[in-house]
Amino acid sequence: MYLCTLMKQDLEGRKLFRQIVDETPAELKTQLRFSDSIAEKLDKLLKERGMSQRDLAKNTGKTEAEVSRWLGGTHNFTLRTLAKISTALGEDLITV
Repeated sequence: MYLCTLMKQDLEGRKLFRQIVDETPAELKTQLRFSDSIAEKLDKLLKERGMSQRDLAKNTGKTEAEVSRWLGGTHNFTLRTLAKISTALGEDLITV
């Protein structure tokens, strides 16, 4: 009985998730994909350079909490912030 209840809840959760995804505007999906890609590249560059979030915060004049938000994958980056990060890391985060 308990397993059946869990399976039903899981199925309902998946249906709700699918509905939310289906109803999400395309431009928001694209924005989230961009933010996630930037966060992944930022994380990769930090690891390659042996830098911590604290190091990047210091080099960009931002707080560690803000750097943590950048790495969360949902931050709405400004071009100014992207330029600061790219300059601090010595490599562009994005290309156009």
